Amino acid sequence: MASKKAPPPQPESKTIDVSLLDFDKKNPRFPVDVAQGSIAVLLERFVRDERLLEIIESIGNNGYFPGEPLLVVKEGQRYRVIEGNRRLAALKLLSGELTPPKGRISVENAIDAAAVRPTKAHCLIFGEESQILRYLGFRHITGIKAWSALQKARYMERLLLENYSHMQYSDGLKLLAKETGSKPAYMGQMLCALKLFERAEKENFYDHPLDPNQIDFSILSTALSYSNVVDYLGLDSRTDIELDNVKDAHVSNLFLWLFVTGENTKSIVGESRNLKKLAAVLPSEAAVDHLLKEGRLDEAFEFSKGPSIAFTEALSHAERRLTAAWQWIPKVSEVNPDHQSRADAIYRLAMTIRSAVESRAIEPASPAPKRAQRGRRNA
Repeated sequence: MASKKAPPPQPESKTIDVSLLDFDKKNPRFPVDVAQGSIAVLLERFVRDERLLEIIESIGNNGYFPGEPLLVVKEGQRYRVIEGNRRLAALKLLSGELTPPKGRISVENAIDAAAVRPTKAHCLIFGEESQILRYLGFRHITGIKAWSALQKARYMERLLLENYSHMQYSDGLKLLAKETGSKPAYMGQMLCALKLFERAEKENFYDHPLDPNQIDFSILSTALSYSNVVDYLGLDSRTDIELDNVKDAHVSNLFLWLFVTGENTKSIVGESRNLKKLAAVLPSEAAVDHLLKEGRLDEAFEFSKGPSIAFTEALSHAERRLTAAWQWIPKVSEVNPDHQSRADAIYRLAMTIRSAVESRAIEPASPAPKRAQRGRRNA
């Protein structure tokens, strides 16, 4: 009979001085330059995007709740906080160890008004970081405190490197998926999207006017569900994290279509449901050129079907709209000059199209002449 696997050692519960606690420089909430940057940059990010003010006010008014311990690993005589970095930032600000970012008056006021300024925090000390990472996988990927898609991808990459880097990539994905209650293909797709995001970020998003904090990472990941998108980018598969054959010009185009907003504050693709149309466009060079030139996905999608079908559908669409306009005429109390001008323009354009179609029309084939009889019967 096989022996049962011993359960992992339980973490030690301990109250630790806030001054001995350090931020996690691999925090999956942030890109590397923020997580590993200066304390000033990190605090500014916490204040701006992580609702730090609310945590400061909560702890400042009620004290630190021991039921939400910080999850830490010991490093020498200090401790690195793997889970609870926002709370750590609030504690360090309230204790006076750190000062608020310049110009953040609301944060300064919250600290000044605090009735409680804890200098110690309840922590759970784990023997290995991997034990905490496994816990976080359930808590933030499938649990009650879900991270954003980008944060999940960063976490998955970290977990893969920490625990499965010695394995074949595909085997590591299987174990990672099992550990987090997901599927290997989904894990690989998220990691591939993360590599594309980081590549684009390194290239300053190919000079597109993009703020990385406003990019919807989930739509990038979802785009990789379409084989035409994968092929267009030059990826070996939707789980490719090496990007050996990726085409930067095409990655640039994808970020343009997915994320660069125009006058209507929407990108060319707009919503994830339009990814199907984009995928249909990509195999056609002519349709892609049209999309790059005109920036209208619906037109490019029609163009991807071939000029003849696109022309037929464009005529059908125009006919439907003109029929609708005709039905409105009895309901219009007064026709104005703009109506007349537009009707004249439509008439002239319609006559031009009709003439062009007539000039290229194919004459119907004339019936074949009857064959002459080769001879009389019974001759």
